[in-house]
Amino acid sequence: MGEKKTWSPRNRILYVGLFIVPFLIAMALIYYSKGLGTLPIMNLEGKFVQLKYKNPPPYYTIPEFSLPTFTGDTIHFSHEDSTLYMITLFHKGNSKEWEKHVLYIGSKIIKRANNIKVISVFEDDPEMTKWKESPNQYVASISDKWYLAHASKKQFSEIKNNLKLSLNDSTNIYDYVLVDKEEHIRAYCPINDAKKARDIPKMFKLLNNQYVPRKLDIKQIKK
Repeated sequence: MGEKKTWSPRNRILYVGLFIVPFLIAMALIYYSKGLGTLPIMNLEGKFVQLKYKNPPPYYTIPEFSLPTFTGDTIHFSHEDSTLYMITLFHKGNSKEWEKHVLYIGSKIIKRANNIKVISVFEDDPEMTKWKESPNQYVASISDKWYLAHASKKQFSEIKNNLKLSLNDSTNIYDYVLVDKEEHIRAYCPINDAKKARDIPKMFKLLNNQYVPRKLDIKQIKK
């Protein structure tokens, strides 16, 4: 009988490092990609469902709107834009939180997701009476695709309903809304959910990857 070959501690460490660890990392990446490969999409009934690439059903589309900005311009949410949006609504009942959210959006989201257009809508404050100081200079320093708009009580309510939003019980703030290039709602992001809020730039990267040209199948090539 031959002697059994024993592995030294060094060889075991090398085996784990070269084979086991990469295998576990690969499995974790596969699992992670399945969970974040695509974002769900809102259907016509207002429910989030799995996105279909082939023969998709009609999904819910946010109606167009236009609003004045605090800089005296007008921002248009248009179906012709072909851009990714994040829309945030801030009601006047919680105006003390407005400045905090502007700073958060600027420092934690836009700097890591600069390919998106952001519309932040504030209720019924055209003269900026609820601000300690104007945020316009700060917003301009962060992105030229970020717009601070104001809406009358009626306009604010219409946009809120079109986004199918309701107040978050925990924050008393409306969740941030992630919108794809066809103006479909892809996610609500509560700011009190630290992980989800932190992952907003990653989620926009996934949405952007959705529009990378997909491989043509054989039938398409023959045509």
